[in-house]
Order: sequence, then structure tokens, then C-alpha cells
Amino acid sequence: MADSNSWVKVFRKALKASVGAGWTVENDRGNMRLIVGNKKEGRTSVNLPFSWDESQWPEAIQFIKVGADTYKQNNGLIPIRTAFKFTHSASSERKLDWEGALIRYRKTNTRIIKEPTWKNKHLPVLEGVMFYMNNAKYKPQNSKTLHKKVLNEYVHGKYKQITGWELGTTQRRHMRLAFNKFLDYCCNNEEFPSHWRPLDPKVAGERDDLIGKSKRIGYPLTDSQIGRLVDNFRDNDQAQRWKFAVQLCAVYGLRPEELNHLVLRNNKSELWCTYQKTNSSFKERKLLPFLVRDIDGKAFDWCYNLVQRLAAGEKLPKIPKGKGGQYLGEYLRKKSIKNVWKSLCEEAKAEGLECTPYSFRHRYAYVAHTKPNQDGTLRTIKQIADLMGHDQNTNLKSYARFQTKDLERASDLAEMV
Repeated sequence: MADSNSWVKVFRKALKASVGAGWTVENDRGNMRLIVGNKKEGRTSVNLPFSWDESQWPEAIQFIKVGADTYKQNNGLIPIRTAFKFTHSASSERKLDWEGALIRYRKTNTRIIKEPTWKNKHLPVLEGVMFYMNNAKYKPQNSKTLHKKVLNEYVHGKYKQITGWELGTTQRRHMRLAFNKFLDYCCNNEEFPSHWRPLDPKVAGERDDLIGKSKRIGYPLTDSQIGRLVDNFRDNDQAQRWKFAVQLCAVYGLRPEELNHLVLRNNKSELWCTYQKTNSSFKERKLLPFLVRDIDGKAFDWCYNLVQRLAAGEKLPKIPKGKGGQYLGEYLRKKSIKNVWKSLCEEAKAEGLECTPYSFRHRYAYVAHTKPNQDGTLRTIKQIADLMGHDQNTNLKSYARFQTKDLERASDLAEMV
């Protein structure tokens, strides 16, 4: 079917006028492909280093003119691909200053993009750009190839253990937007050729439509599992700090990040959390416990003195702001209790769930929804939401599944047996 885009018609008409009949272009999976010849004499084709985009055709036509002249001067005795290979080499002679462009790009947006955002949501993907354009043996020749390499194949992370960013995730979308913004800057301000302009997401094969549809289901650790984990921390100072952190997360249902926002009030008799999420109206809350119990229902001794230990000056691990979940997760996976944590993750996986640093908080939510009060009543959604420091809608979205954990007891099934 003929391409209906008006710019394509203009492009093909200009190409015919400047190069001659028998030369045209087509869309080849988001890139330009040059077609030469006719049905009678046969056709040949070659991929061009340009995306199928309106902004790139003026530069592409100049590129085609040079390649066509080379081909014609040799009376068609060299393959069309060879002619355009020479053209591509000639057009690439000017070395692009990728590192200088990155430095200048950062200077232009220092006030707009704060340092934590730059480090977490821009630099990871831009380091991938620098790797491929400065260090890789075979450098990408256009934005499409660079996009594929950086977003899908670049190995990154603290221990260089992550390959690319998963398609259809919010994190990948953040990385792609940062990648595109930098390429736009390079083309608009550094005079990079137009084939370095970013691709349209659909042309690039992105799947933003999948974002949020595959949210993982968190595993609520059982009390006995938490007891096993706590018993296996080593005696050194760092391990004991993390042990203290795990105990607090379990008993008070903390988000890992909230370990950075604990304060003592009323003569150090009450534990409060001052953490506020950007999308939440909660500014602070008094932390109230759900004790972790052994198989006989007796609370572990360490549950009773957590506030007193904080008041006495016991230290928690040093965690950079905004890195609570990441640092706790890395410690659980890599340090002294890694084998115990690994076994807990396998137990969660057997149930089709995933064990994460938030699993201590999920356990707190499970107890809040299922363990009756002393008078036999259950807590209201509002009470549980207030205990956990989020609104009722968040509670229903994330933890309503715990309310329907035992539907048989909620029905009259027992009378039918």
C-alpha cells in the first residue's frame, strides 16, 4: 500500500528530480531503504543510516545524491552497497564529541534536573550511550541502532549485573525519555546529523501500553520465617545494625526507606515516622506494633524493647536517602543471611509470589487484616490505612486480597459438612 504521508511524497518527488527515475525510498522497519532499478532490469536496495522520519529526509537526500554520483561514475560496475559504504564513511569523518556534548547538556539543565534525579533517571542510560560511542568495538551508526544497544543490551547496575531495562516497565520509560532528550539536545545544539534524532516509541518497538499491567504480587513473610531470618545474622556490628532494621520493619510495618525517618517523642517513649511520599497526604504517623510470634503464639523477646534500644542509641545501618529498598535488598541477597533469604524467596516463589524487602511490610498488612482485636472484632480499612501511613484506596488496591484470604470461614460452608 502506498505511503500516505505527505512528506514521503515530497521526498520521493525531490529524489526523482535530483537523482533520476528508478530511485525511490521505502520504510524498512523504521529505517530508510533505498530502492534502485525497475521491474524489467531488476531492483537492488541498500539500508540508509536514517530513520523513517520527516525531520531526516532533507539530509538523507543529500546523502543519496553523493552515493548515486559514486555509483554512476563507476557506470554501475560496483555494487550499490559499496557505493553507499564509501558515502557513509565519508559522511562519518567528522568525529562527534559525545563526551563534550554530555558535559554541556548537564550544564544546561542543572537547575531543572536535580542531582538525585540525574543520577538515578538520566545517568544510567547516558553512561550506556558513552560506552557504545566511545568504547565499543563496533559503534552504532544511527539512533535506531544506539537505542537497541543501550536500552536492550547495555550491562549496568552497581555490580554490572543488569542487562538493559525490561520492556513495558516504568523504569524503561524513564530511561528512554532521558535517552531521547539527550539525543534531541545533540541534534538541536551540537549540530549532530539528523540520523541521531530519537525514534518514535512505536517505531522503536516500545511497549508503554504494558506499563502497570504486570505488577508483582508481594509475599507476606510469616512470623516463623522472620524468626528464622533474625536468628541467622552474624555478631559483627554491620550485621547487627541490619538485624535491628529488619526487626523494626517487621514489627512496625515499615517501608525500608522509613528507616531514615524515625523519631522518638514523649520522653522517647513513642516511635514516630515522619516520611511522606510525594503522592500521599500523610506527613507523619505514630508507629504501633504487631508483634512477631513463634509457633506457640508467643511473641519473640526482641519485639518488646525496640523503642528502648533506639532511645538508648543503638545504631541502624547508614542508608542514603531514597535508597532504602535497594540497600536492604542488596544486604539480604549478598551478606551473612543470604542463604536464609534465598530459601525464603524460594518458598514465596512456590506460591507464585515474590519475596522483596517490602515483604516485612506485607506481613504487617496481612496481620492487620486477618488477626482479630482482643474483643474479637476486625479492624476497619481506615484504621489499617492509618496504621500503615497510606490512604484507603492504596490499602484496597494493594492489600484487599488479605481480606479474602479465608473465604470458607466467611461463608456457611461449615454447616454443610
